[in-house]
Amino acid sequence: MSVLDTLDFQPMLITQVFDSLAASSAWYDKNKLAPGEGPFPYVSRSANRNGHESAIAIQDVPPNAGNAITIGVDTQTVFYQPVPFYTSVKIQVLRHPRLSAVTGPVLVAILREQMMKFQWGNGASLVRLRVTRIMVPVITDENNSQVVDWDGLDRLGVELLGQVVTHTQRSPDWPC
Repeated sequence: MSVLDTLDFQPMLITQVFDSLAASSAWYDKNKLAPGEGPFPYVSRSANRNGHESAIAIQDVPPNAGNAITIGVDTQTVFYQPVPFYTSVKIQVLRHPRLSAVTGPVLVAILREQMMKFQWGNGASLVRLRVTRIMVPVITDENNSQVVDWDGLDRLGVELLGQVVTHTQRSPDWPC
């Protein structure tokens, strides 16, 4: 039996899933970046390469902390950022202490389904995100309230990651 079969998915407001929703605190216009390559991803609203447009050096403010999900306001691009990063303008950053390299990609897939409802001129603003519901696994807590099943998300992420690894190891068409 798959982990997916054991989870109870229910709609929850994004604010009930994530502890923090905010505009990027370390954003730069690409033309105003300090020159030089460095270890920090520059995340733009591109749909390519996890949103990473380039690698840049430290700027005049510290980068956004890693272990976050980024959403492009106008492009509705959604990615998990495991390491510290800088962004272009109009990037929202979502956080939760239980977000990880295992749960992050699962939540990215879930969020991408809801981003389809946003269009140019009707972007993923913080106001709109705060009233958006996503389908997440839930459990009932000691107060008889439904809360995100983070342990279930962990198990699902581990299972899905295992399937990806197995598939890529077996696939003769996988580029090496």
